Order: sequence, then structure tokens, then C-alpha cells
Amino acid sequence: MVQAVNESRLVHSPKHRDILAAARHIFGELGFERASVDGIAARAGVSKATVYSHFQDKNALFVASFSQEADDLRAGFLACLNEPTGGVADALQNIGEKLMQVALSPSVVALYRHAGAESARFPAIGQLLFERGPALVQETLAAYLVRWAQKGALDIPEPRVAAVQFSQLCQGDLFVRAQLGILHYPAEREIRETVARGVAVFLRAFCPTPG
Repeated sequence: MVQAVNESRLVHSPKHRDILAAARHIFGELGFERASVDGIAARAGVSKATVYSHFQDKNALFVASFSQEADDLRAGFLACLNEPTGGVADALQNIGEKLMQVALSPSVVALYRHAGAESARFPAIGQLLFERGPALVQETLAAYLVRWAQKGALDIPEPRVAAVQFSQLCQGDLFVRAQLGILHYPAEREIRETVARGVAVFLRAFCPTPG
């Protein structure tokens, strides 16, 4: 309990915010390989030991520096995946739109762009990002789809697979366009239309067969 309280204080401390701001600047300017924890500590005005008291290693600092806002957005989305209500089509449309609003937010797009540039040389970055992002979303979304299946609205033999398929159908080509800088914001209309097409395909695949 004491450890949890101490960790919470670290995360909400001014030094923590200063370290993240310094890391965003240094990583953005130099990239992961050339950036050093010493340089980040110097820019933040703290010691190297202080940086390591907040972050386990350079990989964790890299992801955290670009993902703080993304984590907040993702937490808001996951909170929506509670008990199913209303009609399944409308519920999936709502969930799909919220999912894409997170995935296409500037902070998430920037996070994946920076991580993609470094992950080939440093696979641990990609693994950490996947576990904190898509894997967590897929797991929670799978459980949500199972609850719809228990109500008889869906037939989901492999929930995790169905969650991945739902996410990809909602995404269409929007995430690729965002990564390439050719998606025009605000993108609410394109999100709504792309998700609607994805939901229609998903329901054709996973609605129970009559009889």
C-alpha cells in the first residue's frame, strides 16, 4: 500500500512532468538511439537517479513521454465497455466511433509514428507499446463482445479474434492515412461512415444464424 501511494505521488509530481517534457523534446529531436538519459535529466533539471526513480529504463521513458495523453484517452474508452445496453448495432457503432477517436487522436498518431521509427532496432519498445495499447483494448473489447453473446445478440466463438477483426473493420484506411499525414481533421464524418461500414460487415459475420 505504501509503495502504491509513493508511486502515485511520483506520477503526479512536478518533477515527473518535467522529465516527460524533457524526454519528448530530446527524443523528438535526436531519436531514441542518440538520446541519452543524462541529456534528458539535464534538460529536466534533475539527476539521472531521479529519472530512474520515475521510470524503469529508457524504453519505458520513451513510451511514457509520448503516451501520457494517449493513456488517458484509452482509459476513457475502456470505461465505456461496461454492460451492453440498447441494440447491438447502435452499441457497436458508438463503441467503434469512440475507439477510432482515440486511435486517430494526434497524441496516439504521434506515439506510433515515433515508435515505428525505432521499433525495428529496439523491439522492446514495440512490445511495450503493444501491451499497453492494442493488447489491452482487444482484451477488454473481447470481454464486451462476450457479454453481447451471452445476451444472444452475437455468436462469438473466438472473442479475442473477433475483437481484433472489429477494430480493423472500424479502422478501414483511416489510421494509415493519419500516419501519412493525409487524413483531414476534424474527421468525425469519415469516422462515422467507416465505422458504420465496419459494423455492418461485423454483424453479418457474427449475428446468430436463425434456426
